Amino acid sequence: MKKKFLSVLLVLAVLVCMAGISGTQKESENKEAKIKQEQEEKPQIAETKEDLLQENEEDSKGWIGVILNGDETESYSMAHIDGIRAAAENTGIPEQDIVWKERVGANDGCKDAVNSLIKQGCELIIANSAMYEDAIKSEAEKNPEVDFVVVNDSKTQNTTNEDGTELTNLYNVHMNTCEASYVAGIAAGMKVAKLEEKKKIPSKSFDENKNVKLGYVAAEENDDARADINAYYLGVKSAYKKVTLQVEYIDAWDNSDAEATAAGDLIRSGCVVLAANTDLDAVMQMAENAKESGKCVYAVGRNADMRQTAGQAVLTSVVSVWSVYYTELFDAKMNGRYMEQNWNGGYEQGAVKVSALGKSVASGTGDRVKKMEEKIREGKKPIAYFSTRTLDGIVASEKGQEQ
Repeated sequence: MKKKFLSVLLVLAVLVCMAGISGTQKESENKEAKIKQEQEEKPQIAETKEDLLQENEEDSKGWIGVILNGDETESYSMAHIDGIRAAAENTGIPEQDIVWKERVGANDGCKDAVNSLIKQGCELIIANSAMYEDAIKSEAEKNPEVDFVVVNDSKTQNTTNEDGTELTNLYNVHMNTCEASYVAGIAAGMKVAKLEEKKKIPSKSFDENKNVKLGYVAAEENDDARADINAYYLGVKSAYKKVTLQVEYIDAWDNSDAEATAAGDLIRSGCVVLAANTDLDAVMQMAENAKESGKCVYAVGRNADMRQTAGQAVLTSVVSVWSVYYTELFDAKMNGRYMEQNWNGGYEQGAVKVSALGKSVASGTGDRVKKMEEKIREGKKPIAYFSTRTLDGIVASEKGQEQ
């Protein structure tokens, strides 16, 4: 009987052990199956997230679309961002009504951005660069229910179709920065005059005719660039006549290396004041570095107050007040008012100015600048938009043109 009992216990123990092994195996198999399933689902989850991001972008609704060639890290695009935000505040437009597209490429990049903005409900699309002109015109033809604005390098834009009909939904905006360039030139000329009076200009900064060398870095050669350069040069000469202006065209709006290289060339050649018409701040940084190292170098900036970037070197900056145009545009769109298709803004409209003067300007500059700005604003001193060629005394650098 005892043996029988032991045999039963042994059998039960074996069965329990087998059940345990079976349970462990089953648990292990279930775990492996679960891991395998999770691994298989991971790519699907990632795809779903990507799809959701795309869908969320399309679902983000607004009625104003903005296409930028840069972003908040660049002074030119930042000037537009600030101007649009200020105009939205002026006209009571909430921030969520504006959809931003940053660092958009030309042509197909612009067209893709336009299509995305239209899907998001935008009725007004703004492109902040002349490089978008052809793409925007093409999209305006295809989407007559949407208004398009392109910031241009010329005072007028062709707003007609190939068949001769008018594109009533295409708008061109141009800032008469040549007016502010003339005023900035006065600040530069007054600084050169003061340096010469105090015999602080080094000998390498004079050419063979005893003219003081000045430098200018321009993104590209076009009507607007020539008009600005000519006006700046005349502004300088109104304060100090014996100057020559060396211009380097770098053929790029967003190439800080090209800007820095051109600025370095001009500094090494002895240029006392550098001015710039580019989207970035590399010229100002190079001038500041040179000034800090003890060189006789000063600068005139572009797009924004450059005192934080080049506090020692900057004299002033040529600035477009974009909020003026965008406020007028938004108000016209919201209230059904007429808006000029080719809009040009200067001192009269409050659309251009020079920034606050830097600490390195010559004494008396503030008063002279203020008086000149008043004359231009009141029409007493018209600044010619002379763009067909650069004036005598301005030399375009062949090296700059090749870059």
